Amino acid sequence: MTRNAAADTRAAVPLRVLRAVAAVAQAGGVTPAALALHQSASSVTRAIQEAESLLGIRLFDRGARGMAATPAGEVLALRVARAMALLRAAAEGLRLRGAPASVMALPRLVGDTSLAALALRADHATEGAAADALGISQSALHQALRRLEHLAKLPLFERTRIGTRLNESGRWLLLHARRAVAEIRIGHEELARWRGLGGRRVSIGSLPMTGDVLVPRAAALAIGAESDISLTIKGGTYEALTEMLRAADIDFMVGPLRGAALAADFVEEVLFIDRFVAVVRAGHPLLARRRRPSLRQLAAYPWVGPLPGTPAQRVFDHLFAQAGIPMPGVSMQAHSTAVVRSVLLSGDHVALVSPLQVRAEVAAGLLVHACGPLAGTERGIGITQRRDALASSACLAAMAALRQAAAEAIFTPIDK
Repeated sequence: MTRNAAADTRAAVPLRVLRAVAAVAQAGGVTPAALALHQSASSVTRAIQEAESLLGIRLFDRGARGMAATPAGEVLALRVARAMALLRAAAEGLRLRGAPASVMALPRLVGDTSLAALALRADHATEGAAADALGISQSALHQALRRLEHLAKLPLFERTRIGTRLNESGRWLLLHARRAVAEIRIGHEELARWRGLGGRRVSIGSLPMTGDVLVPRAAALAIGAESDISLTIKGGTYEALTEMLRAADIDFMVGPLRGAALAADFVEEVLFIDRFVAVVRAGHPLLARRRRPSLRQLAAYPWVGPLPGTPAQRVFDHLFAQAGIPMPGVSMQAHSTAVVRSVLLSGDHVALVSPLQVRAEVAAGLLVHACGPLAGTERGIGITQRRDALASSACLAAMAALRQAAAEAIFTPIDK
């Protein structure tokens, strides 16, 4: 959770109030909801009134048979219910880690400040820095963390020679807390949309080969279609982005798919099938030949190779092994598209890349497809989400824009 996210959470409806909204929506009335929450009926009634007052919208229709959620109330209650389910899963995990059964009270007792304090303490080296980010005193932050440990029934931090950090139980709780806070944020954003207000946000993880054409084009399409959407694009390695995806720091990621090697908690959607091309600079000695160079001729030059352990590396190795050609000399392995471009433009290196990564340079005549698209280098490019995710309306719009951008990329000639 960033500082802004923490501030948004504190400015919105308090978690104790949201729990009442979800409980009444599920139970259909105040009395059964109060029983489920271990509260008085009057306190639940006041909580519903507070939520409607803060949000400026009616969440329930009152009748002789009880209370039924309005469409707006259903939107909010759904997200809060998902957040509570995540906090229950966190409590169940803590119980498996040795906490007593009383830890199961955590979801109905934990407060906004404690969850924000946990997230910001994880993001900062000291309690003082975390307190500054949250806008409270260090003493108040320390007390919030102690309250959270009391609810968790286990220590959440450990001391090391370089300072205090979350232990395994703390990291488990943090993961679920981040997801829970993200669900509540989406609930508030969907209600704002319901009221005709803006502020819907989408955070997209972009792997290098999609960051030059596909994601920027999709971003332009999404913003053009729905002006209230704000997009954040975060780049990184597959490992870094999947960690962010699990923690709800990004909503989904775009890039090469893992297929059978995909982790069980993710799902993938194929946007198109990509095939690699061998790329060199304009004026490369290989281009003086009348015919396009063969793979064996390309192998005589130095290469910029993919990072070890990546799907691109496996394709690279398979390509030469299948052709019975000794592996070329790889003088550099790079993840950054910008680095690959720079090396290609400054010498006689060869690189195996997606056509999308070098579209602008090829169009400008700076780089040339020396060979390709190459058979046997096919890979799926698409969207990766958490399996248990429920995409927001803003995410659905962004993914629709990605599908349109992918269709454009497929049908627009890119070879030159």
